[in-house]
Amino acid sequence: MLGCGSSVGSPVLGRDAIGIDEKDWRTRSSLYVTVEDINILIDTTPDFRQQALKNNIKNIDFVLYTHSHADHTHGIDDLRIFSYIKKDKIICFANKHTIDDIKRNFSYIFNKKNISGRPRLDLREVSGSFREQGVEIKPLPIKHKEWDILGYRINNFAYITDCSFIPDDTLSKIQGLDLLIIDALRYSKHDAHLSVDEAIIVAQQVGSKRTILTHMGSELKFNELVEYLPKGIEPGYDGLILNI
Repeated sequence: MLGCGSSVGSPVLGRDAIGIDEKDWRTRSSLYVTVEDINILIDTTPDFRQQALKNNIKNIDFVLYTHSHADHTHGIDDLRIFSYIKKDKIICFANKHTIDDIKRNFSYIFNKKNISGRPRLDLREVSGSFREQGVEIKPLPIKHKEWDILGYRINNFAYITDCSFIPDDTLSKIQGLDLLIIDALRYSKHDAHLSVDEAIIVAQQVGSKRTILTHMGSELKFNELVEYLPKGIEPGYDGLILNI
């Protein structure tokens, strides 16, 4: 778990950060998944460079994008070094809306007149389950307020962030997981994210053996959540390593 914070991170800029518990320092939400020898990055946050250095990331085989909001894409330029390491384009998967936004927001990357100083990327639209470099990826359509965005299932694990609603068809695709990582912004309701209690309900509906909360706002404190959450559900923290 590279980061598990909300769009503004934790602590929030301009607020007193003295005395904050180490596990309440959260960079923006992202995940690094290794399946055998294949390394998959989910989202490129504005904190991606810091996350990659802290977690000793040396290689990225491909990227999965959930959606195009700034806190999930604005570290995209730091894929440049990884494309140099790879000596090839890095394949990035996303839905059509996200691809369109990335091409517009980072047009310099895709301008053929720019021959250097940019990441080499191959954007590919996700329209259903696919296999990449031997790893089966199942996109999970969800709602982020009015946006149609994606979570992902890899083997018996699913990652769902920035979620306000999960359609029944997607719920049917994530039953009986070994691990679910899911959005939980705050205790109170939000129109674009699950609350803590709503995330608990989803976890119980899914029946995952273990559930980890992510995309948590600064008001959520790790130690308080440990006491509040039912058995089998835990708050995440930056640097958490999960083995399945």
